[in-house]
Amino acid sequence: MEKASRLLALAILVVLSLPPGICSAEYWVKVASKGFGDPSNDYAWSMATFQGKLYVGTLNILKGAEIWRSSSGEPGTWERVYNALPGPIRSNEGIRYLYADNDQFLYACASNLSGAEILRTKNGEDWTVVGKRGLGNIKNTSIRCLIRFGNYLYAGVGNNGAQLCRSKNGLDWEVVKTKPGFDSTKVFDPNTGVWTINNTLIGEMVIFKDKLYAITWTKDLKPTVIINTMKKEPSKDLKLPQSPGAFEVWRSGDGVNWEKVVGKDDPYGNGMGFCLRDPAGLENDIVTASVVFRDQLYIGTQNSDGNTSIWRTPDGTQWTKVLAFHDLGEKYNYYIWRMISFRDKLFIGTLNEGAVEDPGVTGAQIWVSDSGDPGTFYNLVHNGFDGETITLADITMPKNYGIRCFGILNNTLFAGTATVISVPVPKYDRDDKVTIAGKDVGCEIWKMIP
Repeated sequence: MEKASRLLALAILVVLSLPPGICSAEYWVKVASKGFGDPSNDYAWSMATFQGKLYVGTLNILKGAEIWRSSSGEPGTWERVYNALPGPIRSNEGIRYLYADNDQFLYACASNLSGAEILRTKNGEDWTVVGKRGLGNIKNTSIRCLIRFGNYLYAGVGNNGAQLCRSKNGLDWEVVKTKPGFDSTKVFDPNTGVWTINNTLIGEMVIFKDKLYAITWTKDLKPTVIINTMKKEPSKDLKLPQSPGAFEVWRSGDGVNWEKVVGKDDPYGNGMGFCLRDPAGLENDIVTASVVFRDQLYIGTQNSDGNTSIWRTPDGTQWTKVLAFHDLGEKYNYYIWRMISFRDKLFIGTLNEGAVEDPGVTGAQIWVSDSGDPGTFYNLVHNGFDGETITLADITMPKNYGIRCFGILNNTLFAGTATVISVPVPKYDRDDKVTIAGKDVGCEIWKMIP
């Protein structure tokens, strides 16, 4: 009896020593699979709640972008409300961003090789193109963020140089002549021997303490780069191509006049990618997620050397690193792909990709913290939800390699996955033949059960 009491007491101590929230009974169930019935819907690329329904935009390179919705999120309730026009020339390949503007309009930002488009609907079913041809520059093939600030709707664009566009009515768009310009930061590229523009596009925008924050990218890393790097050196630790610069963070009170708070020669001692606060910062090429949680701004990085991290600030100028996956042995979490505040907790979704034979390659992960403080993040999902794998070019990798989007409906949290993109690739045993990678997979939607 005494021994049993000691064991019980020890068990209680172990439970009490766990980080807050880790004892919860949270688990996940799949509510949509195989790309909503079309496996070429590779990514659940975006999510938004609009007029009481959850909307999901997909990436579908083979057949064109789609948008699906549900009033409950349950299996069998999803209906398609948009699909890109078929034709000999590919149109909208994916819906990279969905934005609900005060429940009056739902906007969809579509990636298009002929110039990104913005679509809009009042009822979720009838869609109108309200911005096209890259908002005036056909080289702007993607719009990664859209947000209302003051009287304007702002869109972050770019390709060869970061640009900001805005509209009062959502129909007529203009390029904002920002002061100074986002292209004012120049870096020396040792690969070419010339000075080049650091800020290639605007990847994230967020409103924090009455100011609009724009976060730039210095390159656009695609999953195919990871796969090709794995093919070249499958036995080595994966080190991704590095850009000559790193991301920057800018803020504005009016959308025109901007202050650089993180970047080259910023006045607050941060440096590009936080390189003046952390030696690994110069490998912080992009910021893939941002969120305001408990009155602080959080951003999550992609790091070409595997040092992916989360930083936060109470005022926009003083930043602290609160999570470094490399320190946890999770070096294959290449992106902090999405973040969301839900039920007073901070949820983190990652991209985790590689050959499953390598320790640390698990597939999509979700981490959670009650406070956002260092040392409080715990793992909720660690194997792409179900641990399933696929084989591509003789490399076995996780099926769900990333959490690409989060959404909230009826006080329930949903997550959308990313799988291998359906593109033609050489057959492993026949170089003269091709097959479609990921043709039988498709994205999935999962629901958290508290």
